[in-house]
Amino acid sequence: MNNNMLLYDLIIIGSGPGGYVSAIRSSQLGLKTAIIEKHSSLGGTCLNVGCIPSKCILDSSKKFFLAKKKFSSHGIFFENLRFDLKKIINRKNKTIENINNGIKYLMKKNKIDVYHGIGHFITINTLSIFDEISMVEKEKIKFKFCIISTGSKPMKLPHIKKFEGNIISSTEALNIKEIPKKLITIGGGIIGLELSSFFNRLGSDVTIIDNMENIINNMDKSLSNEMKKILEKSSIDIKTNLTVDKIISNNKDYIYIKTKNKLGNEISFKGNYCLISIGRMANTDNLGLNNIGIKIDRKGFILVNTFLQTTVNNIYAIGDVIGGKMLAHKAEEEGLHVVEHIIGQKPNKINYNLIPSIIYTYPEVASVGYTENEIKENKLKYNTGIFPMKALGRSHTTGSMDGFLKMITNKETDEILGVHIISDYASEMIMEAVVSMEFKASSEDIYRICHPHPSLNEAFKEASLLNFENRAIHI
Repeated sequence: MNNNMLLYDLIIIGSGPGGYVSAIRSSQLGLKTAIIEKHSSLGGTCLNVGCIPSKCILDSSKKFFLAKKKFSSHGIFFENLRFDLKKIINRKNKTIENINNGIKYLMKKNKIDVYHGIGHFITINTLSIFDEISMVEKEKIKFKFCIISTGSKPMKLPHIKKFEGNIISSTEALNIKEIPKKLITIGGGIIGLELSSFFNRLGSDVTIIDNMENIINNMDKSLSNEMKKILEKSSIDIKTNLTVDKIISNNKDYIYIKTKNKLGNEISFKGNYCLISIGRMANTDNLGLNNIGIKIDRKGFILVNTFLQTTVNNIYAIGDVIGGKMLAHKAEEEGLHVVEHIIGQKPNKINYNLIPSIIYTYPEVASVGYTENEIKENKLKYNTGIFPMKALGRSHTTGSMDGFLKMITNKETDEILGVHIISDYASEMIMEAVVSMEFKASSEDIYRICHPHPSLNEAFKEASLLNFENRAIHI
């Protein structure tokens, strides 16, 4: 072993939210820290081809949609309203650049060494760094501890070898050069709904195909039912219980998708583009996990214990690469937990049930805690309060009246078990539920708190009253 190799207390592989947050916390706690990123820019999937760019283009398309459909009721009119797709994409790219520069600054400020290349395990204390393109080894480094935070990548259908032409994943969708006349989206989860909404607002005829009975199948069924109504009102066609058999593309004008329903009957669709959004898989390519005995499960996710240690004790894994909820904020919490565990602190156990999930459609969807179906499966007695957003004064002032807030409580203790929202700004509203549930609040606790008027958060007070006394003020 070359004794001139640098020795780090902690190396992080992957610079997404989980990775760079871990690095900053590590440096703050006095560890000599480095981060390895295979791409030329920092920020991982979230910043470069995930959360941030998708929210950028969604915000642009929402503004266009509101100007086209809603502003006239405010007495605001436009002549020859149009959008410039190139500028929408350029704005997104500029936003990414600005945030990337911010992460670079944070690395420099916290004296974190940054290596660009692919981290590959040689031993349980040694990493090689290879050039991403040539796969030539650039250098070796030593470490005491390591965190794998390499994220995930889009899953492909078995008969689709790669995303190209008019068969695209979310990555290609974020840099598309034209708005499809007819878009077929395979997958009715978070990413599929968000990107379908983007294209629909800018003029695409969109059909969503899903093999499950409900879209957003991992959330409360009431959210799925309501969201389906809202999307169909926006002219998005939703087809469920269909399994994709074959995709035929001429890479020019049309794409043909053959599916089968539960009875085995064939149903075909024709479009200009096909967006495949069927989930994500662990990104573990070229890490050399087998070299040191790190085990993965049958789906390819890295196996970890309750401390997020892999099967090699000094190497940890966080975020998408270990499965579970594939959310940036989950990865951040896991990264902070690991760093504090490494230095001998006793971090709080992560409550995965209280990690909120959000879909940035219009209106937005937000959910935390148990779904009603999960509560039924656990055979708990419960109360449910559902308050419609259209009953709020604030909803009338904004003109966004679709959706509801659903609160589920334990019938015997009144403790809040789950909150599920469809509303404008649901992504901001959900934090009242998260904080309340973290402190084991009851619906009566929320009802007794003064909520500002007019506000969307008044829905919490009303739903709480429905749970607590089976009545509400404004319905």
